[in-house]
Amino acid sequence: MSLTQERMQRLKTRLQCTRAYRALTVLLVALFTLACQPLTPTPAATPVDAIATVMPVEATATPVEAAPLPQPVAAALPPVGIAMPALDLEFPVTPMGWETVEVDGVRTTRWIVPEDAVGWARNSTGAGGAGNMILAGHQMRGDAVFAVLALGEVETGQEILLTDESGAQFTYRVVEVSAPLPVLGATAEERAQAADYIAPTTSPRLTLITGWPTATTTHRIFVVAELTASAE
Repeated sequence: MSLTQERMQRLKTRLQCTRAYRALTVLLVALFTLACQPLTPTPAATPVDAIATVMPVEATATPVEAAPLPQPVAAALPPVGIAMPALDLEFPVTPMGWETVEVDGVRTTRWIVPEDAVGWARNSTGAGGAGNMILAGHQMRGDAVFAVLALGEVETGQEILLTDESGAQFTYRVVEVSAPLPVLGATAEERAQAADYIAPTTSPRLTLITGWPTATTTHRIFVVAELTASAE
């Protein structure tokens, strides 16, 4: 083999080695790149997926319907009895009239409250009727039927049962107990507040009235209750 041929063979061999080296390099780079790629993460469970593992997605809560309000009776009869189960009290109720008196130099009317029973204002609605039923009682005179009001024993949430002259019973729930409002020397705002408690209403309501404190009467207390159950 001549010198020229030998040199050509060496160049050819070197070229083949160079090509093989380049191919190997490309392969190694590709493998290295693939190995360095982050693995595709498994999708995290969404809140719905998480709930579905405990409860099927199609299961939905059934809405709770509010209890229907009791309907007031069309022809309300006079009340004849009142009971307060939480205080273990029960008293008769009798109709009461009114008289003319002078308060702070102004002539006005005042109910004649019975001393041995709870008085029902005959110009207010009857038991279970639409409107404001007014009941008044003494806290210190006679049987002191409403002393519990003056002592602060009547509270919101308590039930009051009213029985009419036919024997039907109606349930009311106390929703408000007023602060003592002065009888004499009341401000215009206090007089307006007291008038609001005894004003006619369209919804069935019960309002109890008594004096305060228990030893004398310088103020008035009002208890408001709403009808929650009509007689069946």
